[in-house]
This record gives sequence, C-alpha cells and structure tokens, in this order.
Amino acid sequence: MAIVYNEQKQTFSLHTARTTYQLKIGNLNYVNHLYYGATIRDEDLSYLIRRYDRGFSGNPYDSLQERTFSLDAQPQEFTTQQQGDFRINSIEVQNSDGSFSFDGRYLSVTLLYSVFEESDIIVRAARVHNNSSHRVDLKRIMSINMDFMNGSNMDLISLPGRYGQERQVERQPLTHHVHKIRSGRGISSHQQNPFTALVDSTANEEFGSCYGFALMYSGSFLVEAELDQYDQARLVMGINDRLFSFPVEPGETFDTPAVLMTYTHKGLARMSHNFHHFFRRNLNRSKFVRDVRRPVLINTWEAAFFDFDDEKLVNIAKAAKDMGVEMIVMDDGWFGKRDDDNSGLGDWYVNEKKIKCGLTELVRQINDLGMKFGIWFEPEMVSEDSDLFRAHPDWAMEIPGRHAVRSRNQLVLDMTRREVHEYLIEHINRILDSANIYYVKWDLNRAITDLWSNAGPGRHCQNTPRHHV
Repeated sequence: MAIVYNEQKQTFSLHTARTTYQLKIGNLNYVNHLYYGATIRDEDLSYLIRRYDRGFSGNPYDSLQERTFSLDAQPQEFTTQQQGDFRINSIEVQNSDGSFSFDGRYLSVTLLYSVFEESDIIVRAARVHNNSSHRVDLKRIMSINMDFMNGSNMDLISLPGRYGQERQVERQPLTHHVHKIRSGRGISSHQQNPFTALVDSTANEEFGSCYGFALMYSGSFLVEAELDQYDQARLVMGINDRLFSFPVEPGETFDTPAVLMTYTHKGLARMSHNFHHFFRRNLNRSKFVRDVRRPVLINTWEAAFFDFDDEKLVNIAKAAKDMGVEMIVMDDGWFGKRDDDNSGLGDWYVNEKKIKCGLTELVRQINDLGMKFGIWFEPEMVSEDSDLFRAHPDWAMEIPGRHAVRSRNQLVLDMTRREVHEYLIEHINRILDSANIYYVKWDLNRAITDLWSNAGPGRHCQNTPRHHV
C-alpha cells in the first residue's frame, strides 16, 4: 500500500518501490517532516528531531514553558508565517485586517500527495481554501517545503543557460545563505529550468544520495534553498512571488502546481532515469513519446528562413525524401504578410502569394511523396504590423500611457481574455482542419513584460495572468 496512516502514532508513510517519505502530526498539531530516503518500516521517526533550548528563536505561546520547541528549528511539512520561524517560508498571506500572519497547523492547509510506486516518484502540491468570511490575499504560496535535519554536506544542482545553450549544469555547496533559482520572465525560460537537486557532496553519476525536484509549471517560478543556524537544510519550490498577489475570496480555493520528487542512493544517473521513466509514462500525452517512433524530419527554417514558396518546399521535400527523411515541417513565414520577423504575427491565414497552390494542395503533394507534413505556430504573440493588431490593439499587453517592451518586434497577447482564446482557437483550428497536418511546432520566442489587461477595471499586473492552476 503506497500511503499508510498510523492512527496511534499519527504518522503518514508514503512508500514507493525503493523509498519512504514520512510526516507526522506533531506537538501542538504542527505537521513535522521526518524522513525521505531508502525504504523503512512504518515506525515513528520523530526521535530524530533534536531537542535543545530554543528560547532565542522563539516558542509558540501555547507551548507554555517548553523552550525546546521552536518552529525555527522544527522540521516542517509546510511552514507558518510570523510565528517564530525565520527561515525561508512556504506561504505569505495578508489577512483582511492588514496583518501578515499564518499559523499553519493540521487541517488549516490541504497538502496533496500522489505516489507512483514503480517510478519512485512522489507528487506534492498545496491547496489553500478560504473558510473565513473575509478575503485574504496570497502573496506567496509554494508547492513544496522540504526540510532535512542534516544538510551540512549537501550540494545544490541547477540548470542555468541562455538561448542556444540551455541546461548547463552548475553544482555548488549549500551554505548558510539563501540560494535562489528563479525565472521572472513569465516562462520557465532558457535562462533557468524549474528543476533542482540536493545531493551528497560525494555523489556522482553512479553513487550517492540524490534528491530531485521538478516543478510542473511553465510560468515564472522560484526555488530557494538554505542551510540554517543548526545546519538543517530547507528547500521550497513554487510560483515566483515577484509581482504575485492572488485574492482568495470567501469559499474560494487556490491550488498550486505540482512538484515531482524522487530519491535514490545510486547517484545522478538513477535520479535522471526515475524522472525520464515517469515523464514518458505519466506526463507526456504525445504519441511520439509514448507509443509511436518519432519520424525523421527536416525543418525549413535553416534551409529557407522566410524565403520560400510552395515549389521550393516540394523540392526540399523531394531531396530530403531521398535521404530517408519522413516529414517536412513548414516553419515561420507561411501566413499573413510575413517576410521577416517584423510583421504578420497573429494573422493566421495562409499567404497564397507564397503557397500559391493553397495549403490543402501543398500538403497533398507532400503526402504523395510518402512524407508527413508539419506546420509552425506562435499563438501567444502579435506583431504591431498585422491585421489583428490594427483591428484589436487592446488585445496586446500594454500598460496605458506607456509603450510596451518589444522583443523581436513582438508584443504579447492578453491570454486572460476569452475573445483572444476564441480568436486563436477558431483560426488555428481552421488551418489544421484544412489539410492532413500531422505535426505542430508550437513556438514561443519572447518573455512576458508589461503585465496588464484591458479587459475591464481593476485588471492590473498582480492578477494578470491569474496563476490559478
């Protein structure tokens, strides 16, 4: 059984094929994190918590004279706010009276877990439900809080980079500082990846304890890790709290994106394999990942950039076919008035000055060669020099009275608006339904700035886009 609750000891033990994760409803109903590692029996591991005088860190009022109990030293499953824990935290709430305080105890926050036994993966998320009669404002909400009672010999691994050089591996010792890995670009980005690992300082590809964490979220994210004054380690991961504020009205709920966790004592390679196995079997919906061998393809971008027509595409396909290529992908430049990257984005109709025979006929000719056909889109963006922008300039994110930041001469469409959704779905579906299109290359070529929605009063940067998952 993957999740075992011991009512007498008030412990929850989560078991995968080779690991155990244990938490406990502890003193004063605070939820302690006790263990994550190789498989153990369902014993109560709360004896591992160190008991010393913590009077200088602060003690909950209802702990009375018990100065050995401080939230600043307790290994917690989800943290409090302004309750004596001065480490990095899971949540920041502004209450209706203006105060910033959250006393998180058992039954006050819903923590969500799923166990995938054979993959050695545990999925973790949090849910905040407002049971009060007043609105509260979430200023920060992390998907995971992970405490380690001994973190003095841990390394932090991250995957920074840039365009064309993504996922460079950086490894550094965990120190008594707050280490941050983040993206504030509105996307997870080339520059940072929503993944991190805490590993033994001696761990290598084949040997050593490794804890991996992957956030299932493609927007701005945050990872923080800290070694505290007692050499305990803490890691939090979730939505970036920069420019984040989410009002939770009475009766409403906010769910965080999920974090995937895995542990192994067999090094970095096994940690990677655990993730790969899980992603392929449980996350990727694409038939190309799970069930179907991916076709060998040629993309027209490097071959022609914007300079192509239907005849050139057929000739490229014929030459590629002779080399064993199975699919051609028509990249940027087939739609609207799109002869360079300064115009046309958003005008999702075929440019028949280039595709003179029409898209349906072009795809038929490619199929007659025995090849499949793919097509390029970038739906989230709009060019100022486009029919769409001229008709609906208010659909682009642009703060009133200010010019928006350009990137590749693109602006960002306000995807919070229903009419924008409907426009894109209608026009893209019309293209996809018009021919035997086997594959879509969905691109995104700029980060998000100028957060604003013109949809109505009060729609400002803190709620646009609303990060409700």
